[in-house]
Amino acid sequence: MPDDILARPTVLPPPTAAHVLRDLVYGTDSRGDLQLDAYQPSTGNPPWPAVLLVNGDGDEAVITHAKDWGVYHSYGEHLAARRIVGIPFNHRSTRTVGRLEVAAEARAAMTYVREHAAELGVDPDRIGVWAFSAAGAFALAPLLRERPAYVRAIAGFYTVWDLAFMHESPRPVTDEEIHEWSATAALGSSAKGLPPILVTIADRDSPALVSGADAFSARAREIGVHVRVERHPTGQHGFDVRDDDGRSRELIRDALEFFVVALHPLPRE
Repeated sequence: MPDDILARPTVLPPPTAAHVLRDLVYGTDSRGDLQLDAYQPSTGNPPWPAVLLVNGDGDEAVITHAKDWGVYHSYGEHLAARRIVGIPFNHRSTRTVGRLEVAAEARAAMTYVREHAAELGVDPDRIGVWAFSAAGAFALAPLLRERPAYVRAIAGFYTVWDLAFMHESPRPVTDEEIHEWSATAALGSSAKGLPPILVTIADRDSPALVSGADAFSARAREIGVHVRVERHPTGQHGFDVRDDDGRSRELIRDALEFFVVALHPLPRE
């Protein structure tokens, strides 16, 4: 992945007013510290809701400092401007430690945010999760099974929702992996306890990701989940930094507003 893409901000220009707490250590392993940043609103009074920004997968050398990429810096600022604490964090590559360990890191980041809510200015019972690319497997599938009441909104941009369509990928998956790590399988047969979900699809993404997103959306609707589907007809994987057009900007605004509506009202029953 070219370095210039990693540095690019979102095509919807981000504000710059957030107060940022940087490099907070949420975990440590034999490879070193795992860190997160917290983009706090510059106006209003805490506690604020929070959204964890979960990047996808790749070689360890590429994703090791993903929280510092332009896209996550941008979303931290965008969320803070809407009175939500934006929290990007670093996690390991599944090519280094496997999905189970990376899923545990995502959970550890969320636990840190909730346990340090007072310091971060966060309401621990109003949490959103925004998953990008491969994070659908290790971040969303476990949450959709566990359904913690404090997770009040889930969104995915160009996300891997269903591993059943990845048989032809460079890293083929087994039936067991499909069952364990597909968000579609994690839905089960009941919508009880699930928050609203936003699925944003880039139609020029890989056929496996597009088909997986469609399968997830269809199953979610079938069981009565409050799911909203948005599409970018000419969008690429990473359209929010790669496709500088009106539809990309509209989808970014829509996702931000989705979290505002879901996280700022009274808690859902």
